[in-house]
Parts: sequence; C-alpha cells; structure tokens
Amino acid sequence: MTAAPHLPIVPADSAAEIVVLQRFVNSRIRSGSLSPSHNPHPAEVPSIELEDVTVRVGATVRDPTFMGTFDRTAGVRWIQVNLYAVSNAPSGTGATAHRPATDLPYPEQIVWLRTVLGDLADYAYKVVTDRGLLRPGPAMFTVLVDRHGHGQLAPSDFDWAMAGGSSRRIYPEKVVPEDPALLKYLRLHGDTVDADSILHPQIVPPPVWAQQFLSEMTATIADHIGRLDEGRLFTFHKVALHSMDRVIVRYTWHLLDGGREYGYDIDLNGLRAHRLRDLDDPRAFSAGRSIGGIPFGQPVFHSPRFVDGVIWIDIGTPSRSPTDGAGESA
Repeated sequence: MTAAPHLPIVPADSAAEIVVLQRFVNSRIRSGSLSPSHNPHPAEVPSIELEDVTVRVGATVRDPTFMGTFDRTAGVRWIQVNLYAVSNAPSGTGATAHRPATDLPYPEQIVWLRTVLGDLADYAYKVVTDRGLLRPGPAMFTVLVDRHGHGQLAPSDFDWAMAGGSSRRIYPEKVVPEDPALLKYLRLHGDTVDADSILHPQIVPPPVWAQQFLSEMTATIADHIGRLDEGRLFTFHKVALHSMDRVIVRYTWHLLDGGREYGYDIDLNGLRAHRLRDLDDPRAFSAGRSIGGIPFGQPVFHSPRFVDGVIWIDIGTPSRSPTDGAGESA
C-alpha cells in the first residue's frame, strides 16, 4: 500500500485517529491473515465542507473468497471504508435526542477515502444502495488488495449485494482513478475482470461446491432443453443431490430406433479433485457447465455399467476420468 496523502487540516486529536486507522489497514494487508477484522473505534473528524458536521471514518478488512472468483495464490483482501456524517446539533430532546445523519458531498468522500487508502483508492468502488439514495446514510467503498498491497479490480461475478447490506438494489460505481494508465485501461477494458479469465481460482468448501455444481449443471441442462430446443431429443427424469458428495442424473435419449436410458453417478469429491489437479480449475460452476452439457454432445462412453436397462456412467471416480470418454462423437 502506498503512503496516504497529507491529512486535511483537522484538529490534532482527529488527525491522530486517522493515523491509527491508516496503520490498522496497512497492518492487516501486511499480516497475511484473512481472518475478518475491523478498526474498533472509527475516527471522528470535522467535515471539511459542511459546518457543524462530524464525519466518522471506519474500515474493515475481510476475506472476500465467498464474494466472487479470485486467484487463490494472491491472498486477496477486501477492504471496506465507511463514511458516516452526522450533525453536531442534536435533534429532539431527552431520550429521543440524537445527532441526525446528513449527506456528505461526494468530493469530500473521496478526500477521506484517499486519506485512509492513499493510491489504493484508485481501485475503489462506491457501493450504491437504494436506501442510500432515499435517506442519508453511510457512504461505503470497497477495495480489493493482494498480499503485496497491490490494488485489484473486482471480478465480474463479485457479489455486490453482500457488500451493500440489506438494501433491495445495490450496484457499484467505480471511483475515477488518478493514475492515467489505470484510467486508460478502464476505458478500454471496463472496470471489472472477467471471472472466467482468472488464474488459479479459489476453492470453496465441499457443501458450497456441491450446491453450486448442482445449480450450474441444472441450469445448463435447462438451457439446452429450453433455449436450444433439444427437449424433443431428451427427457430428464431425475437430478438429485445425495449427502453433499454425490449427484444422480437420469434421462432418456430419444433416437430413431427407440429411447436409451442413461444414468450419471457423479462423485463430487473425485470430480472436484480432478479439476483442481488436472485443470487447475476447481470452480463448481465450470464443472457443472461441463457435465451438464455432456448429454447433448452425442457422447460415447467407454466403460458404462448396465443395470435394469439403464446405461450408468460413473463420473469423478478415482479409477477413471470424470467424463469417462464423454464428448466423443457417436
């Protein structure tokens, strides 16, 4: 992380609180730990544009691997900076007295963001919510940083809903970078990275992987049957997850000489291990997309099992490749 710019002119105690916040963020980036942490005491500074307004500046550093696709070798961290402006004049009396929130001008938001993060603010996204558009509230900024302190653009599948809390509509607005090279890149390529192009994607826990695989495989099958109009050739009878480590698929392939009954017995642990070992791609959605498309490619299976008229294919078992010859032309 590069050095933060000079502090705006603020009282000494406020400046000291900002310095503590800067050190907290820097230490979390350098620590190598992906455990969640937050600065326990947000810095309180006077607004530089609004009279009688205090700005509370806080930061959290978390593991973002559940938020989207990341290079598992990069040690990416998710920094969120929150800015909350409140009036110094209490509203109400007695037990109802409080300091009402107020909208902080966007230019000042960027000043405090850059004060905390320095040049890393070039990689920041403002998380915009429908709630924030309707009433004053915190301004939230997300920044992704690797273990070396280098800023990262968000993957295209980043879950902004998780970053924005409980609002119904949440979307990112990229902060305009001061670095001209980065600005040129954004204009040419956009402000996110295609998730499919990310090397060494991270591994999610097996129960999560199982659900993601099942969802993507089912969606792929539905896409072929619906959008590609292949329903007249195939009838799917069953797609089921068993004990989070096994998926059973049953379908009929309708041919001119009659229907053929097929069943897939998918060992999820074996399939996951194969894709990590041989393809360096342990992502559930790519595995689900691949397996879900097999029936529609007129595959030939080299070592099927025949049980009660059903041609069973073992996928992901250690003794054979995950597709067992699938994909060859019939």
